[in-house]
Amino acid sequence: MSWEIEKTTCPVAEKDYHCEASDWIDNTIGWEEEDFEEEDRPIIRKALSEGLKILKGTEYLMVSGKWEGEFTIYRARKDLDGICQKYDLYPDGE
Repeated sequence: MSWEIEKTTCPVAEKDYHCEASDWIDNTIGWEEEDFEEEDRPIIRKALSEGLKILKGTEYLMVSGKWEGEFTIYRARKDLDGICQKYDLYPDGE
């Protein structure tokens, strides 16, 4: 699985969005604090307190393009994307 055509940007959210990085954390590790290093725990707590959303007015990661033959847009909070990268939660090509 990988992007066939991909464009990555960091726009400012014009409305609230669901953070798709939170899905990778939830499906792979879950939200138990002991699964994360101490420095990551405040990030997790903040994201949970904000409903795992990309809040209006915040900069976020947006990847748009063709994934497995379908046009798609992936949106993620930068802080949770960093955790996904750190813990290698994304499949190859993401």
